[in-house]
Amino acid sequence: MKTSVLDFIDSDTLRDHLRNQTLEPAIECIMITHSIKSSIEKKLEALKERYDTYSAEDFKLGTYYCRENDFKYALKEHINTTEKVLADMYRSDDNYVYNVRNIETLFDQVTFTTFEAAIDEIKQNHTGSQFIIAKTRINEFANDDIKAFLNEQGVIYDVMWTSFKGSIDMSLYGSYAWIPHRYVAGDIVVPTCYNTFAVVVEDNKRPLTTSGLNNNNISVRCMQFAEDNLHSCGGQFVQHNLSLFEIEYCKKSEMNECPKELIRFSQFIKGWISAAEFLEEYSKGKIN
Repeated sequence: MKTSVLDFIDSDTLRDHLRNQTLEPAIECIMITHSIKSSIEKKLEALKERYDTYSAEDFKLGTYYCRENDFKYALKEHINTTEKVLADMYRSDDNYVYNVRNIETLFDQVTFTTFEAAIDEIKQNHTGSQFIIAKTRINEFANDDIKAFLNEQGVIYDVMWTSFKGSIDMSLYGSYAWIPHRYVAGDIVVPTCYNTFAVVVEDNKRPLTTSGLNNNNISVRCMQFAEDNLHSCGGQFVQHNLSLFEIEYCKKSEMNECPKELIRFSQFIKGWISAAEFLEEYSKGKIN
């Protein structure tokens, strides 16, 4: 295999954990599809290689969910449609414009007449944020036909097509897999998409049956602490399901930046302090 699935795992922690493990073909394809750091061209190359290498029976292996029974057929349709949509994005048309929107501020947009001009604008002036480029028919701004997603480096990592929504082509986008990882309850992690910390409270380490799989099986359930002036304890804990692809194990050198509330909560989850001890400190807003 010329392409390694490790090249498509955005999280350093997850990549290191899986380095010496063998993943099933369908699991690899699902992970490749989820990559944000890799370009759409490299992802297509890797998916094609796996399609050509493995049989329909090989793709039945592993614990995952795909709404199509024939994963290999769904993979082929995904590849074909992605290539078609990507080519359509580059094809200029006087009846269409390209609207550029920051993913974090979807209501701010700039319009261009070509896809290349829109990409150049992002690469030259807006690196560091993720963007959407929507190819839209003129005077129909509420109906984005197709979209390209660009990462912080201005690289296209995915395309989406609204006209094919619900078709077999979309099956890989809705597929989930159970993926082995190193996290256990009480671990402090750093979400790469947020400038904050979190504590793992449910790790999903036990493989489930395919009938019970959902997107939570590519994530761990975590608690984050949000400071505010509304609570006498100085803030509140908020629960999130954080993707395995977008979190890193907290390093010792980063612990000084972690909120002390999360550190004590981590110690409580690991059983190092009692519930009564944690609640007394937290309720008084005096975390040791």
